[in-house]
Amino acid sequence: MGVDFCYVISHGFAARMLLQTNLITKLTQQGYSVALISPDATDENLLALAENNANIKLVEWKTKASIWDDDYLHKRMYFLEDLSKNTALKEKFYNSLFYSKSKHPWKRIRPLVYYGVYLLNKLFPIIRKSFLKGEKKHLKSEEAVAILKELQPKLLVATYPVSIIEAKIIHEAKENNIATLLHLLSWDNITCKGIFPAVADNYIAWGNIMSDELKEFYNIGDEQISICGVPHFDEHVRIREQGITGKLITELGLSKELPYLFIAMSSPRFAPKEIDIVEWLSAAVEQGVFGEKMQLIVRPHPQNVQTYMADNSWLKRLDRLTSEKVAVSYPSLSQSKIRWSMKKTDMPQLSELIAGCTMCLNSGSTVSIDALMHNKPVLLTSFDGEAQIPYWNSARRLIDYPHLKKLIEEGGAVPVHSYSELKSKILSYIERPDHDLLKRRNALLKECYKDDGNSTKRVIESLTSVLNQVR
Repeated sequence: MGVDFCYVISHGFAARMLLQTNLITKLTQQGYSVALISPDATDENLLALAENNANIKLVEWKTKASIWDDDYLHKRMYFLEDLSKNTALKEKFYNSLFYSKSKHPWKRIRPLVYYGVYLLNKLFPIIRKSFLKGEKKHLKSEEAVAILKELQPKLLVATYPVSIIEAKIIHEAKENNIATLLHLLSWDNITCKGIFPAVADNYIAWGNIMSDELKEFYNIGDEQISICGVPHFDEHVRIREQGITGKLITELGLSKELPYLFIAMSSPRFAPKEIDIVEWLSAAVEQGVFGEKMQLIVRPHPQNVQTYMADNSWLKRLDRLTSEKVAVSYPSLSQSKIRWSMKKTDMPQLSELIAGCTMCLNSGSTVSIDALMHNKPVLLTSFDGEAQIPYWNSARRLIDYPHLKKLIEEGGAVPVHSYSELKSKILSYIERPDHDLLKRRNALLKECYKDDGNSTKRVIESLTSVLNQVR
C-alpha cells in the first residue's frame, strides 16, 4: 500500500520544526503512516519519535554530496540569478572569492570562471536556457528511485530543497508521478538560497511574506499554497501562556528577580567581529551602564559550536565572560549526522530565555522572530565593533539581505551601527519597552500569519487536505 506521508529531513532545523510540537506523532494518531528520510536514522530525536510507534518508519540515506554536486550547487547562481539584485547571493560570490578557507585549487578560481559565465549570460540568455534544459540530468538518482519504490509514498514532503539530496528525491518523485509538497524550514530559504533545483506541486508557507515570495519567484497560484504559521513557534505560545519559573536563569548563575539583556550570536561567517560586541556588552553590564541591576545572557548560535562555520577561539572568550552578572547559555546539540540537530529540550530553554529578557539583540537571525513572538524589542547589531571591515565580509551587509530588509521595513527590528547607537537604543527601550509594539506585532503577523499556538494544527490540516486530493 505504501506510506501516506514521506518527509525528507536533511537539516537539524527542519527536524526541530517537525518534532518540537509532535507534528509527526499527531499525524500518526489520526491513522496516517509516515516515513522520515534522513542522513542519520540513529538521531536521538528520530529514535524517540519512532519508539513504540508502528506508523513511523525511519529511512537512512547516507549519500553525501559529491565534488560534482558541490560544483553544481555553486555554479547554479551564476547561470540562473541576477546577482546585482540580491545582496545575499552576491555575497556568496565575494565570500568564495576572497574569504574561502578551501585549499582546493579549483574552488579558489571557480568564482572568477563562473562570474565570467554570469556576465556572458546577461548578454546571451541562451546560456541560461541551455543550463536549465540540462539540469535534470544532474538530479537523477538511482538511490532516490530505490527509496521511493520501497516506500511508495502518496505525498513526498521536502523541507530544504537547496540540499542536493532533497532536490534529487523531489525530482525523482515528480518523474514517478508522486505528489510533492515543500514545507520550508526557514524564512530566508526563498530569497537567500537561490532558485531551487527542484520545485513541488504544493507548498506550506509561514505567512503572507513567504507566500508572496513563492508567487514572485516560482509563479505559483494561491491554490497551491497553504499559509499555516510556524509549527515550532507554538512552543513560544505555550511558554508565554504558562509563564516562566526562572529556574533556568538561576541554573545559569543569575538572579531570576533581576532584568537581563539577551544576545543571540551568529556564526563568524556572517558577523566576524560579533564576539567583540558581546565583550563590550558584558563590560557595559558589569559597569552598570544599563542600570546596576541589569544582567546579560549570551547564547552562541549552533554554528558557533559545530561544523565548518565554528570558531573555537570564540568559545574560550565567551567562557571568560561568566560572572555574577553575565552568563553564557550554550545550545543543546545532539550527537547526529544531521547538521545542527538540536535536543528537544533546547527549544523550550531558548523560549524561556527570550520570554524573560528585557530585549533581544542579534546580528540577523531567526531569533528576531522568536523574540517578536514574546513581544520583545529586537536590535540588530549591524556593525563590527571598532573594526573597519570590507562590506562583503562585514555584519553591515546582513541587513541588506532581502528577508531582513523586509523585517526592518515592517518595523519588526531596529538596526544599530555603532556602540554609541547600541547604548542609546538599549537605554531607550529600557525606558519605553512598548515603543513600536504595534509595528512589531504587525511585522510578526506578516511573517508568521498567527501566533495563536495552532500552527501545528493548521499544518496537519493542510497536509491531510493535500493527501485527500491526491487520493
